[in-house]
Amino acid sequence: MNHNNSPKISVITPSYNSSEYLEQAIQSVFDQNYANFEHIIVDGASTDGTLEILKRFPHLKWISEPDDGQSDAMNKGFAMSSGEIIVYLNSDDYFLPDAFNTVVPYFSKGAKFIVGKVKVIMEDGSFYINDPKVEFTEMLKWWQPNAFSQNPVGYFYLREVQEAVDGFNVSNHFSMDVEFLLEAAKKYDFTKIPDILGVYRCIPGTKTYGTSGAEDLRKKLEFADRYLIDLGKNYVEHYEKEKKHFLAVQKRYEGEQVYINELKRHFKSKSFASFAFTCITLLFKKPVLLPKRLGRKIKRLFTEGSD
Repeated sequence: MNHNNSPKISVITPSYNSSEYLEQAIQSVFDQNYANFEHIIVDGASTDGTLEILKRFPHLKWISEPDDGQSDAMNKGFAMSSGEIIVYLNSDDYFLPDAFNTVVPYFSKGAKFIVGKVKVIMEDGSFYINDPKVEFTEMLKWWQPNAFSQNPVGYFYLREVQEAVDGFNVSNHFSMDVEFLLEAAKKYDFTKIPDILGVYRCIPGTKTYGTSGAEDLRKKLEFADRYLIDLGKNYVEHYEKEKKHFLAVQKRYEGEQVYINELKRHFKSKSFASFAFTCITLLFKKPVLLPKRLGRKIKRLFTEGSD
């Protein structure tokens, strides 16, 4: 793309001890076939070889110093940037080819916030596509599938958006990106596009890995309730009812998983006595009728074990 006719994109990467995947993140930016960009990396004083990687790429603009968490690093990076378009790339994620050239034409047509899809890779190599909603009232229902973009690799926006929102909340260490999205959605229309823009690794060592339980989600995203004051009574009633139902179902599911894991552990020990004792003990601890779904899981456990 012609450098003179293309808006400058500022890619901002917060990092801390990110040497395992950082180079792929950097390369995914460099390989975009888009000349007018800057890549800023705000490192939190890493000790794992991250700095050696940064020194190998002269095009980077970077600092390495202690910070007050990821939000602080993200705000620092924005202060260092000069691009018209802003996008954040976490150090263990990466862009897919041609993501920049995909989003820029939408900005030329007047869009201010572009949201695409994200490929989410799990620990076992499986993946799913996060296809997020973009309406404020839909994004607010954080318990629904694809309520919002799960990773900043999937959205680009004009500089004025972050200035209007006043950056990322430094007191929110786990869901600052969701809070930012909600604040932005209150002020701007989001433009949804069908393209997958990048890859988010949901693996051990990343902040969000292993924190999807009902109680974890509630604690990290309960701040969303503060937006209800500006919404109608009918919406609020449905919101509260749906949230309560989700938390109850999720809690029951998690309880079933604990039960199944205990049974698996003893079943694999090949000791029938141990397995039977565990079944009886667990049933006495929770003297309720076995849900049909749990019964099917136990039947499947026996079937798999007999192979």
